[in-house]
Amino acid sequence: MQTSPSHVQAGEADRLDARLARSGGPNARRRRGALRPGEGGRGKLGWKAWLAIDVLGLALFLTVIVVWPPLSACREKARDYGLYAGDTIEKCTRRGIAERLERADQRVKMLIRGSGR
Repeated sequence: MQTSPSHVQAGEADRLDARLARSGGPNARRRRGALRPGEGGRGKLGWKAWLAIDVLGLALFLTVIVVWPPLSACREKARDYGLYAGDTIEKCTRRGIAERLERADQRVKMLIRGSGR
């Protein structure tokens, strides 16, 4: 028995649809709450809100990177040796942060000028 060409094409189309459905293609059933083509990628908040959240998170991360080492060094110094008369952990930390920012500023300037190579 010989099959007709249209019957073979229909069978191939069914198999193709089944493969697309398994791979998440255009005919795949979507999970509840899944994104459809053309929808935003981060939920119900708008892009401006997510931009603000991203900037706030980055600022918080950079603050921790800049503040933590001088703060821990000052605490360790106060515990091991003690601070100078009139000095506090807060003043020591501020001095350490200022030194770190000044060092970073000098490195950026060196990169811009191309010196130090």
